[in-house]
Amino acid sequence: MNKRNFALKALSLTWIVIGFVVFIASLSAYVLYTYHQTRSTIVNGIDQKLQMAARSTQLILGDDYHDRLGEINDDEYRHKSRQLSQLAQHLGVEYVYAMVYDAPYVRFSASSYTQNDVLQDKVTRLLDLYPEATAINKSAFRSTQPLFEISEDKWGHFKTIFIPHVTRDGRVYLTGADIKTSHIQSELAKSVKEALFTACFFFAIALLVAGMYLLILRKTLTTDARTGFPNRLALEQDLAKNPNQHLSLAIVAINELEEIVSFYGTDVGDEIIRRVMSHFSEFTVPFKVYRLATAKLVLLSDATKGEHYLSSLINEFPTTTPILQQPHLYVQLTAGIASGNKRLLLENAFIACRQAQQKQQRVCMYGQDPAQIKTIQESHIAIAKTVQSAFEQHRILPYFTPRMGIESKAIEQYHCTPRVLTEQGLILRPESFSDVIRHSRLSSQLTKVMLELCTAHFRKSHHAWSMQLSWQDLADPQMMEFIFAQLRRYPQPAKITFELEEQEVIEHFADMRVYINVLKSKGVNIMVASSNSGLLTISRVLKLTIDSVKLTSSVIEQLGEDTELHEYIEHIARLCHERQIALLVDGVQSKYQLEQLQDCNVKLVEGSLIGTPGPHINISQGNIDKDLQASA
Repeated sequence: MNKRNFALKALSLTWIVIGFVVFIASLSAYVLYTYHQTRSTIVNGIDQKLQMAARSTQLILGDDYHDRLGEINDDEYRHKSRQLSQLAQHLGVEYVYAMVYDAPYVRFSASSYTQNDVLQDKVTRLLDLYPEATAINKSAFRSTQPLFEISEDKWGHFKTIFIPHVTRDGRVYLTGADIKTSHIQSELAKSVKEALFTACFFFAIALLVAGMYLLILRKTLTTDARTGFPNRLALEQDLAKNPNQHLSLAIVAINELEEIVSFYGTDVGDEIIRRVMSHFSEFTVPFKVYRLATAKLVLLSDATKGEHYLSSLINEFPTTTPILQQPHLYVQLTAGIASGNKRLLLENAFIACRQAQQKQQRVCMYGQDPAQIKTIQESHIAIAKTVQSAFEQHRILPYFTPRMGIESKAIEQYHCTPRVLTEQGLILRPESFSDVIRHSRLSSQLTKVMLELCTAHFRKSHHAWSMQLSWQDLADPQMMEFIFAQLRRYPQPAKITFELEEQEVIEHFADMRVYINVLKSKGVNIMVASSNSGLLTISRVLKLTIDSVKLTSSVIEQLGEDTELHEYIEHIARLCHERQIALLVDGVQSKYQLEQLQDCNVKLVEGSLIGTPGPHINISQGNIDKDLQASA
């Protein structure tokens, strides 16, 4: 008995030692991995921030700044310095600047400054010498690519980027940015401490809750062993845990897969469905793709994309490309799609899938007549052809919606929206072709056309006008360069307002802040259109350097019946007034609503009471007064 107990204790001790060694090895690996990941993240973040700062510096200075360097006066230089200092502050870098090479010296042609520089009278002036210029700094004037450098001067330790540019007469100048590197070691030490604490914590938790079960057994139960994708059990669990009660679900059947399996074997069949699932998984994020049966898989989407998004994914699957080369095989898909209560999705999608197979259709919607589906699809194709021909034949038209100042009772701005003129002479409104524009990747082309049409229309007038820009427009360097080129040729850029969607601003807040500042440096105004998302979101938007906020028509539909809504608009108007931001409200249909908004101190209004969109600007102040009197 003693020998047996001794053996058991020795075995237990052995497992304890093994567990301890595994723990130490895992902890060391985790800390090392976290250290390298954190360092890589910090360094990459610094490099990206430096590149953005240096390129934004060139945009703020303008293409002709260094062509007329000898003509720059003190006022213009100080103005550019203030802009560059604001840019450096917004981006979180120490300095941004431009340099010229006056052999053998390097001189500053523009530079930001800090508050300490002002207090210590160290503000850089036009063409000041930079005696600390390094060999890398000077070699950047002969480079065609951006150069990075880690250096030390009297201002501290920095990482620097130099980006070369060429003036019209062939002279090279640099735009650069510096960021202090002293915080990197402290960030890494903090990260290592956090990694140690996190590793110990999670290791202890893993022991307490039987980590082997969580990491192995549970994964085995919810994963299809043949493909590695989640299975039906995982689908049911994810549906139950999803906070949304309404979703869209598609059951996709791979036609003749069972015959392929019986002829070529299960390995070939598994490889086919694995490749099909991998294809769809690229487009369904954050949702997963699930294997439901031998030849069936499941796709999920949220309510905002819905059944039409899933239908597009399935219809665009490349059935004319072989799914396997050895053996050479093609596959065809059949799918049933259901939307609604998540508890009924699987059953309804099964019914739709059977209907699609019986009628030999690619996609069938649950509860929708197949003939109606075909009609809708044919309508989409027809609209797509009409829109494409409208671009080719210059049949995109701007329509102008007047906006009135409540105090002045005069039109103070026109909002420009696109219309499509068909070959038959009909006018298509944006809601009838916006989905086609999005799915056909034509939004950038539409923005370019609208900007050209609007600048041409308003160039010789004094009217203020606005048009919408998307996040994709601002994130596209070529589109931004096109916008800047149009603004340089426009005589009064201060009359232009670019409107941004609130949701896109919030989703990309840090980048949007930079883009807004860059656009503002070109002299234009910025408006953010809010969709009644609440005071918290509005308050965050108001922290940006914008000129106006627009509340959509949904805000005032119940204005007369809802006292809380009246207080909500009044509060937003007060916040805007404190920040010298104009508040515009859309959807005004009656004089009563206009009076309510005037009580709330709203500055601008838009809606059918003021004027409907039209191809011409023909509303005068007298007409407005007459219309308002008639509506009383």
